[in-house]
Amino acid sequence: MGKWVGLYIVAFVALTGADVASTHWAIGGGGGQEFNAVVATDDGGLHTDRLLWINAAFLVFSAGMLAWALQRRDRIDPRYLERPSRSLFNYFYITPFSKKIMPKSVFHFIAFAPTVLMMKAFAAFNNSLIAIEAPDIVTPLAYAIKDLGAGPMTYWIVIFILFTPLWYLALAVTARALRGPRAEASPQYAAS
Repeated sequence: MGKWVGLYIVAFVALTGADVASTHWAIGGGGGQEFNAVVATDDGGLHTDRLLWINAAFLVFSAGMLAWALQRRDRIDPRYLERPSRSLFNYFYITPFSKKIMPKSVFHFIAFAPTVLMMKAFAAFNNSLIAIEAPDIVTPLAYAIKDLGAGPMTYWIVIFILFTPLWYLALAVTARALRGPRAEASPQYAAS
């Protein structure tokens, strides 16, 4: 368990660094601007210190929840491991620590870690596209949503749209990893 949490922490820190560096690269060279209003300056720059503090707090939370979930992985409802799509949209609950909720919340928090890493990798990739002035994925999506009148909610709608397929992928990969390798089917011999 400890090695998985450690690997998550190392990957999180590395991908946060890639996100920060690619954001500065996109802003400085490609005419990009920070999209998240919480960490954006008034002129579209990046409050790096604010971003790092938010990421540090998020890392403490997510690594702690990953460790908690890995210790309780035997409590995952096997139905989620067989069909991870069952848990795709049922992540709204008050507390993940309730005995009634643990069969899905444990699964969710194990799958949440790779989802976070994929989101960070995607952000760094998208920022890099902006920096080299190549067509990126987020900008047209954000403008399309903003044009629908979403206003300040545009950022969160875009995050939801990007998060959902990555969340599904992480659920599927996590379920497969937790199920382990399937036993090879024994050949069936007809009695003669």
